[in-house]
Amino acid sequence: MTCSGDFAEKGKNADMHLERVERLERQDQHERWEPLYVDRTGSTTCEGDADHVGEAPPGEENTFERVNIKEVPDEYKFIFERPKHIAHVDDEPVVRRPGCIIDIKTLLRNNWTFPAVGFNSKLEIPVYKFECSPDDENIKYVSVPNDIFGLPIRPDILHKCYYFYRTALAGYTERMQLYKWEWPGSTKKYRSQKKSGKARMNWRKTCGRYLGVKNHPLRPFDQRTKINRKLLWRGMKIILSAKFAQDQIKVVDNFLIKSHKTKYAVKYLRNILGNNCNSALLVHEGKTDVNDNFFWACANIASVKRENVQGVNIYNLLKYRFVVFTYKALQNLTYELKTYPHKMKWLPTCATPDSCAAPVPEKVKNWDITWKEKKRRNNFAFFDKEALKKNIEEWKWSSDLKGALKVKKKDPYMNFILTKFSCHEPLPEFVKYEYLFNVEDSLEGAHGDVAADAAADAGGILEEMLKEDDEDDCLEGRSALSALGLGPAGNDRGEVGREGAHDDASDGDSDADSDDSSYGDSDGEYPDEELPPSA
Repeated sequence: MTCSGDFAEKGKNADMHLERVERLERQDQHERWEPLYVDRTGSTTCEGDADHVGEAPPGEENTFERVNIKEVPDEYKFIFERPKHIAHVDDEPVVRRPGCIIDIKTLLRNNWTFPAVGFNSKLEIPVYKFECSPDDENIKYVSVPNDIFGLPIRPDILHKCYYFYRTALAGYTERMQLYKWEWPGSTKKYRSQKKSGKARMNWRKTCGRYLGVKNHPLRPFDQRTKINRKLLWRGMKIILSAKFAQDQIKVVDNFLIKSHKTKYAVKYLRNILGNNCNSALLVHEGKTDVNDNFFWACANIASVKRENVQGVNIYNLLKYRFVVFTYKALQNLTYELKTYPHKMKWLPTCATPDSCAAPVPEKVKNWDITWKEKKRRNNFAFFDKEALKKNIEEWKWSSDLKGALKVKKKDPYMNFILTKFSCHEPLPEFVKYEYLFNVEDSLEGAHGDVAADAAADAGGILEEMLKEDDEDDCLEGRSALSALGLGPAGNDRGEVGREGAHDDASDGDSDADSDDSSYGDSDGEYPDEELPPSA
C-alpha cells in the first residue's frame, strides 16, 4: 500500500511539474508579442468588419492562443472567438440593422450602460411587402431613432414592468379567510389550567388548533403593484431595443390581403418570420392598414396574436417572440413614445442650461434710499394731521394675490388702451364686408368700374381738344360736358362740387331770363360747339 501510494504521488508530482513548465513557456512566448492596439479610426461596416493597424497576429484572428479550437464543440466556439473590433464610446457612425450588435464581451461586461448596437450608430429597419412571393426583393429601409431602439438593455427594469402587468392582469382576488372570532362557535375557555400541569389554553377555535383559523387570514384585495409611469415609458423603449438587437422585430407595408384563407396568411408570415417561428405579435395602426380578410385569416392561428398599436405593452412584447409592425403602426408608436414626456408634463419648467431654478438675484445697492429718506424726513417733521390724512386717502389695499399690499387709489394707467399701430393705411370698410355681396353684384360693380374708367379717359381726351379753342368757348364746353358727367377725371371732389354749383346757378339765371325757346336759333338748330342739356 505504501509503495503503490508513493508511486502514484510521484507520478502526480511529475505531471504537475510538466504542466508548470509548459505554462511558463507559453507565457514567455506570449510576452514576446507586441500588445494589441486597436485603431478606432478605421472604416467599420454593419457586419463588424474593420481595417485596423494593431490586430491579432496572423493565424490567430478568430481564436485565442491557449485554446485548441478544433477540440471545442461548435455551440461553444463563440466563447473563444476574438472580436475584430472592440466597441467604444467614440466609434465612427455605422449603419446597423436588426441583429447587428457589437462584440459580445464588451456587451456582457457593460450591459447596463452600453447599448447592444453601440454608440453613434444609425439604425435602419427593412420594410417588407407582406403579400408577395418569397423571391421578392423589393425591400425598403426606414430609419428609426436611437433613443427608442438603441438603448442599453436593462433586465431589472423589464422585470419590474413585467410583474406590474402580471399582477394587474391577475385582478381582484375574492379569496377570503376568517379570523378566530369570525368562526362559529363558543368563546368559552377550553379548559382550566389549574392543577393540570399543562399549558394555558384559550378558546378551542384558536389559531393552530382549529382547522382553517389563521393569524393573518387572506382578504379580498387588488393584486396590482405600484410603479412609476416613467419606468413603464423607459421599459417600453428598452424592450424595443432588445427586440432590435435580437432581430425579432419586422416591419411590413400593411396587412391588406386579397383572400381570407388561413393558408395564405401563414404563407406570407413564413416568408418574413421563417418556418420555425412559434410565437408572433402582429401590430397594426387601425382600419387603414388592415382589412377583414386579415382578421379572418389570423383568427385560427394559435401562435399569432393580432393587436392594435394602442394595446401594445411590455407584457405582450415579452410574451411573444417576434413582433411584426405595419409601417403606420411603427410611426404611430414612435410618435407616442416621443411625445409622451410632453403629454405628461415631464419637460423642464425652468429655462436654464441645467433645467434648475435660477438663483434669486441680489438686491441693487441703495435701491430703497428714496423711501428711507422720505421715512426719515417724516419721522423728524412736525406732525400734520391734514397731510397725514391726505396721504392715507391716496392709497388702498390691493386685491391682487401678488405684488404690493397697497396701491394708489387713482391709477394713472387705468384708462390706457393699447392699440395696434401699423405703417400701412387701413383698408376701406367695404373690403371687410365684401364677402356678403353676391357674385352678380360684384360683377356689376366690376363692370361699373370699367365704365367709369372709360368715361374718365373720354373726358380727358375731350378736355385736351377743348384747350385748343378760346378760353370762353372752353368754359362753355366744360360746363356742357360737366352737365353730361364727362368732366375731367383729374379734378378732386371739392372742385367738382364747386363746378356743379356754378353750373346750377347759371342754369337758374338762364331760366329766369328766358324761356325754353332761348336754346338754339329761331330755326330750332343748336350751335356746333354747344350740346343740348341733359333731361
